[in-house]
Parts: sequence; structure tokens; C-alpha cells
Amino acid sequence: MTEAIERDEVGAKLLELGLCTAYELTHEKTHIGARDCASLPSPWNLPSRLIQYPLDMTAPHGDVPRRIALRHPALAGHPLVQQIADATGVEVEPYGLSNRHGIRNDYGEYHHAVDLICEFQWRELLETRAFTTEDSIASAVTHGLSSSPHDRNRKGYLAPSEARQIMAAIDAPEPENAAGLLQIFAAPALSNQGEGGKGWPINCLCGAERYSRAWAKIVGIERGWFAYDRAGFLQWAEEGRTRYAAGDGPTFTEASGQEAFAF
Repeated sequence: MTEAIERDEVGAKLLELGLCTAYELTHEKTHIGARDCASLPSPWNLPSRLIQYPLDMTAPHGDVPRRIALRHPALAGHPLVQQIADATGVEVEPYGLSNRHGIRNDYGEYHHAVDLICEFQWRELLETRAFTTEDSIASAVTHGLSSSPHDRNRKGYLAPSEARQIMAAIDAPEPENAAGLLQIFAAPALSNQGEGGKGWPINCLCGAERYSRAWAKIVGIERGWFAYDRAGFLQWAEEGRTRYAAGDGPTFTEASGQEAFAF
């Protein structure tokens, strides 16, 4: 065993002060956070995995000692950062810590966006946009429209009107060709969904742009192309399946059999 692993004074100090657990110290690379996030001032008390676990930590290996770094540049002001620096005497490194193989795989920016949307705190998300990106916010909007909480009204985590406000805030205007939005999805197909159930899942084609995915769900819900099933998941409605089959034509036949203009 090398000297860096044998000594690991930083790890010992963190454990002694209750700033991490013995289990966390064993990980090659992990995230660490404050023990009581709810007591911290805003925005550090938000229910975001990125904010609740603001630091990366790697275990010592070879002659390399334990390292601690920010998960995002905007987290430099987090109370835990200064607390750990004061307790250990180690300077917290800037954003971008990789594991021993040079790989950095962190979805914190997306988690910040999707966590706040799933906690019905989309306004707080817009107030803390510095912790995420427009692409991550758009992806979180798509998730918030596609699924629902299991303990309340199962009609998504977002209303289309709320999603529109978010998309406007990130400067992502609605595409002019709304009909073309349907073409980013695979053709509707009835599928088995377990225990004898069947449904019409919405499957996006590979390579579809994030803003288009979000706008397709917004417009699709508003126009009745999509509807929520009993479990709260968004699926193709009959009207949407009919509209998809019509392609980009100026008119199409509604499920009722009546001819209608596309838009």
C-alpha cells in the first residue's frame, strides 16, 4: 500500500467531522454533500441533486492523494465548500475532476433541471439557471410533460402553459412548422405493457434536437395528439395517430371521419 493511501489524512478528517461517511470514502469517485440541506439558506436548500451533493471526491491511489473538487463552477459559494476547506486545509479544486482513468461522467446540470421540475419548482429552476444549461432545461421540460407523479393528479409535472413559459425564458421559440414536429417520432405502434395491458408509447427518433422534443410534447398535448394513461405516462391519442398517418398534408381525416385542415 502506498503512502498516499496509508495516510489519507483528508479522508480521516472528513470522517471525524461527519462531513462524509466511511462508505463514501471507499468509492473510487463519488459525490459528497451537506448532511442537513434543508437548513441551508437559499438556493443551497433546493431539492436538486447537484446542489445537495456539490462536490466530487476521488479516493487516493498510487502516490495521488484524495482529491475534492466542485461539480459545477457556480457551486463555489456553497457553504459546504468552505466548511471542508477550513476543516481539512485542502483547497477544493475547480470544476472538472475525472476518475483515475481520465473519465468524467456527471449529469449534474440535467439533474438540477429535472429535479426542480419534478418538485414543481420550475420558477426556482429559472432563477438558478446558472447551475444548468438551456439544453438540460429543454430535456427536463420533455420529461416533465411525459411522466407524472404517483401521489397526485397524474397529468404531468408541468402544464403546457408552464412549459411554454420555460421555453420562452431559455429563448427557444415555437417552430413555425408544428406539423413537422410529429416527424421526429417513430410511427405509433400498439405495444404490450405488462400484465395484459397495451398502450401507444411515444418513441422519439435518434438525433432529434432537444428543443424540438420539448415543443412536440407541448403542441401535441395542446392539440390532443397525446394523452396521459392511467399511470400518468404520455401516450399517443387516437387523434395523434390519425394526424401522424396524414404526414405533412394540408388536410387530414380526423378520428371521427371528418375532414379537417392540418392547422
